[in-house]
Amino acid sequence: MVGVKKSALEGRRVLELADEKGVYCGKLLADMGADVIKVERPGGDATRYFPPFWRDEPHPERGLFFLYMNTSKRGVTLDIEKAEGRELFGRLAATADIVIETFKPGYLDGLGLGYETLQKANAGLVFTSITGFGQTGPHRDFESSDMVANAMGGSMCVVGEEEDPPVRLAGSQAHVMASTCAAASSMIALYHASLGGRGQHVDISVQEVTLSVSHISGVGKWLDDDMIPKRRGTGLFASVPSGTYFCKDGLVYLMVNRPLHWKALAEWVNEETDNEEILDSMFEGPSSNRIPYRELLDLYISELTSRHTVAEIYHEAQRRHIACTPVNTAATVAADEHLAERGYFVEVDHGPAGRLAYPGGPFVHSETPWSIRRPAPRVGEHNEEIYTGDLGLAREMLRELEEKGVI
Repeated sequence: MVGVKKSALEGRRVLELADEKGVYCGKLLADMGADVIKVERPGGDATRYFPPFWRDEPHPERGLFFLYMNTSKRGVTLDIEKAEGRELFGRLAATADIVIETFKPGYLDGLGLGYETLQKANAGLVFTSITGFGQTGPHRDFESSDMVANAMGGSMCVVGEEEDPPVRLAGSQAHVMASTCAAASSMIALYHASLGGRGQHVDISVQEVTLSVSHISGVGKWLDDDMIPKRRGTGLFASVPSGTYFCKDGLVYLMVNRPLHWKALAEWVNEETDNEEILDSMFEGPSSNRIPYRELLDLYISELTSRHTVAEIYHEAQRRHIACTPVNTAATVAADEHLAERGYFVEVDHGPAGRLAYPGGPFVHSETPWSIRRPAPRVGEHNEEIYTGDLGLAREMLRELEEKGVI
């Protein structure tokens, strides 16, 4: 149709053999238009049972984690440990541009489904592995999780109160960051393959990604500022002032790094509270000058924020070019006027179950729009469509494979 813009990855096929470490990678590619085929074990993937559940009803089709992380994908079931399953996966891989997998290093090689084997039949294949510690090195066979990645990636060293035990980051941020890195890396490798005709094995270590994406986790601050960050509650060790501050109706998060930002904040506090001490020259300059006075400055700033609502502090701070944001709950995010005006939340049709509002795209493409094209697949929803339609299996063969527990 004239005037209709294509999606960025239209015409590309991705096979996803991913647990919670890599499922978001598949979502990013699917919502950008790729035909992502989620390959689950017969009966469904374990992530279908991750809470919370829609309407608090535990069910493999109602897990909110699964529903969100698998939008726009098609889904099949397949036991790749059975010979027939391996043969079918090999046939699918021959039609794919990218394979995403999160098994332990060497597992797929042992089944004859590793990169070296699949690449022989598909020279342009991009094979993306997302594991706790990568494919090589002394930790490659260690068990991992999002919490382990937070700990060994450094973030838990700087989150929480200094006198309390370490605190993990909310949600599954290490896995989301690794999946995001994997999606970007896969697209770079795909572009390379489109130029030279040969794919690559993309090796993503969740620990390495966690180390690299956050400047506050340790290495960056040491190299740049000779500082070893420590846990300072809600504040950042090297950004003073920083942290959460009480308002009349909630919390704001505020941080200052640059001398001019500090000057703007100090003048604001002085204007509203008549506090003259905050204008003292000993507080001026970079954040490192203010580190010894963190607690005192927090008191001065709290005197300002406690006089106002969250919205008042947020908007006035923005007007003065001070980094400040409301500390939102899930409910306030869902009701946010700015997000509503931008059309961030999108409704997804779940058929007889009704429509659900989903968070929208993490980015906006001007020429190749992002979109959720379908809800997460039901268990084995597209078995017949893909095995008989795409691979040409007879329906009798499909029934036989079902009886054997292959699909």
